Amino acid sequence: MIIIDVISDTVCPWCYIGKKQLDLAIDQRKDIEFSVTYKPFQLDPTMPLEGVDRKKYIERKFGEKTAKEAGLRISQAGDEVGIKFNYDKIDITPNTFNSHRLIRWSLPYNKQSELLDFLFIAYFEEGKNIGDTDILLQISEELNLNKDDIKESFLNDIDRKEVEAEEWSFRDLGIAGVPTYIINKEIIITGAQSSDNFVKLFDKIAS
Repeated sequence: MIIIDVISDTVCPWCYIGKKQLDLAIDQRKDIEFSVTYKPFQLDPTMPLEGVDRKKYIERKFGEKTAKEAGLRISQAGDEVGIKFNYDKIDITPNTFNSHRLIRWSLPYNKQSELLDFLFIAYFEEGKNIGDTDILLQISEELNLNKDDIKESFLNDIDRKEVEAEEWSFRDLGIAGVPTYIINKEIIITGAQSSDNFVKLFDKIAS
C-alpha cells in the first residue's frame, strides 16, 4: 500500500490542479492499493471569518500585473485537466478553516476526496463562498453526510483545537506552501505534480 497525506487549502488553485493530477495517476495504477488523506493548511490563517473582497486581496498580495500573469498560468494548467476557473464569479476570498473541519468530519464516511471535489468546484467554478457555513451544510447534504450533526459541530466548535493543532504541526515541519504530499511518511513533495511524475514515483515505490 502507498500512503499519501495531502496538505492543501480549499482556495488554492494549484491544490485543485494537483488533486486532478493525483487522481489521474492513481487511476492509472489500479494494481496498487492507495490510502489518501487530506490534511488542513490555511494559506492565510489571519483571514477574517467573513472573508475579504477577492480582487482587492489578490492585487494587494501579488500586485495587479503578477496576479494577472499567475491567473493565466493557472487557467492554462487547469485547462489541461478539465478545470474551468471562473474568477469572474468569485467575489470573496473566504476563511477556509470551517471547510477543513468539514473535510476532517468526512473521513469516517470515506468521502474526503469527493467532498474536496465539491468544495473546489463550488469555489473556483461556481464562485460560492465556502467560508459560509450554510454553503458547507448544503454541500454536506449533497454528499449525504449527516447535516444535523455537522451543523451542531459548527455551532459548538467541535474539533476546532484538533484541526488547529494538526495544521500547525505541518508548519512546525517547515511546510510553508501547498499542495504538499507526504508519501509513506517519509517522502515529501512540494507543489502540484504531473500525473506522469506521480506514476513514475508510484512505480518506483512499488518495485
